Amino acid sequence: MADDDTEAEAESTTETTAEVEAEAAATDDVTIDVEAIDEYERRIDELSTAVEERDETIEELKSVVEEQSEQIDRLEGQFLDLSARVADGRNLGVCPECNGPTEKKERLFRSDTIECTRCGEVIHTY
Repeated sequence: MADDDTEAEAESTTETTAEVEAEAAATDDVTIDVEAIDEYERRIDELSTAVEERDETIEELKSVVEEQSEQIDRLEGQFLDLSARVADGRNLGVCPECNGPTEKKERLFRSDTIECTRCGEVIHTY
């Protein structure tokens, strides 16, 4: 019987040791998984920040394109207006700012200009 008790104790010690080792191994696996999850979450945060920055950049570029399109339209209008005045030969046209009449002002000591007679805007300087 003493042998049975000794064998039972040895078995229970072996089982306890095996259980402790299994728990330790499971704990190590959980630690690795937690670290992997933390790394995954960090990477998701980095990617979401990058996406937000990209969206902001896209919005900025869209606003720049809109501003440039408006400026191009305005410059095309001025160019066509200047072209029409030159073709007319009388140097009369329309002010792009106030749509008032423009005329060529010839000066003796300064550059000649095309100015709006209504608002005084200088449209072109020769």
